Amino acid sequence: MSTVLQARDLTRYYDVNQGFLKPPAQVKALNGVSFELQAGKTLAVVGESGCGKSTLARQLTLIEAPTSGSLLLDGQDAAQAGKAGLKAMRTKVQMVFQNPYASLNPRQKIGTQLGEPLAINTSLSSAEREERVRAMMKRVGLRPEHYYRYPHMFSGGQRQRIAIARAMMLNPKIVVADEPTSALDVSIQAQVLNLFMDLQDEFNTAYVFISHNLAVVEHVADDLMVMYLGRAVEVGAKETIYSRPLHPYTQALLSATPSIHPEDRRVKIKIQGELPSPLNPPSGCAFHKRCPHATERCKSEVPQLRELEQRMIACHRAEDINV
Repeated sequence: MSTVLQARDLTRYYDVNQGFLKPPAQVKALNGVSFELQAGKTLAVVGESGCGKSTLARQLTLIEAPTSGSLLLDGQDAAQAGKAGLKAMRTKVQMVFQNPYASLNPRQKIGTQLGEPLAINTSLSSAEREERVRAMMKRVGLRPEHYYRYPHMFSGGQRQRIAIARAMMLNPKIVVADEPTSALDVSIQAQVLNLFMDLQDEFNTAYVFISHNLAVVEHVADDLMVMYLGRAVEVGAKETIYSRPLHPYTQALLSATPSIHPEDRRVKIKIQGELPSPLNPPSGCAFHKRCPHATERCKSEVPQLRELEQRMIACHRAEDINV
């Protein structure tokens, strides 16, 4: 199985002006993230707000350049690609945003918007572009008459279908979906998730699926990456992590996931305290102030990702607390 995306020690730092007579600060929004993604597979990225999920999405879609580290898309290094190279690489990775209405042009008809990627990146004629657009609209469950309508004339679920159709127009190798179902009703969420999975089977597209909803993640993911304050704390196969989470943060996240089946319910683990400020992160393990198992070593030494029980984990005490 071919690797279509490879990130190595990816970082993204932002300089922040704190105000008059205050020294400038630096936010380490992404602080050394590494992973691989195979064709036709889905990597889910989870974590609470402020952990760096959306910053990671901007790096993967080449909207922003990383501060350091390497990002290989289909074997090509984005850092070493020139302007023409980046333009070609951007056709291989597309994004589906959380709010489909905000990502659509309210003044353009849907048919025009869906044909725009083809007009910019291919030499197809107007008739060929329209044929391709109508075929993709049918594939995502939109009717022929929708071609001439504007975004405000659609429901939220239909708009997300339009956004998915636009992302798939160039048949990309990778689609980054940033909370694509969080603004939708639960019944519509299931339809959109099934559409994602059907398109993946048909086009062998790899997904990076960013979500807060661990029940959604369990439905779509092959692999799982749990992030906390800019770092990956546990990475592995979905079944491995869901059946036996080892990092205290992952355990707390999964314990908070509701279930209608009594046998799937976990003992609730309450995390004390608030997420630390990325302007002033704690020393050592970033989670140690909220972790019930923290020791002096956790306060002083940053845990590195290491292999344990068929997954990568960044925790000094993983063996001690999971006997």
